[in-house]
Amino acid sequence: MNDNEATVFVNYDKVNGGPLELERAYMELGKAYYEGKFEDPLPCLLPLFDRITRIKAAQDKAPGICPGCGKPLKPGAAFCGQCGYKVK
Repeated sequence: MNDNEATVFVNYDKVNGGPLELERAYMELGKAYYEGKFEDPLPCLLPLFDRITRIKAAQDKAPGICPGCGKPLKPGAAFCGQCGYKVK
């Protein structure tokens, strides 16, 4: 089997800044907002806003690296050639 035929399994939960980490942060934000029983939700939601900002900044910092699997991307790629993650 050559390198192009190898199957790669990625545990997206363990990929720092991966697509599931950002999705999970958005879900936590929505849940906290919806279930919040506070008059001014902003102070309670600020840590989630910060977390989402950090995740997105980490993804933007390395545009040549796939946020899904961490493999290098070809310049101008719309999808990762390794895992198929939609980059743009």
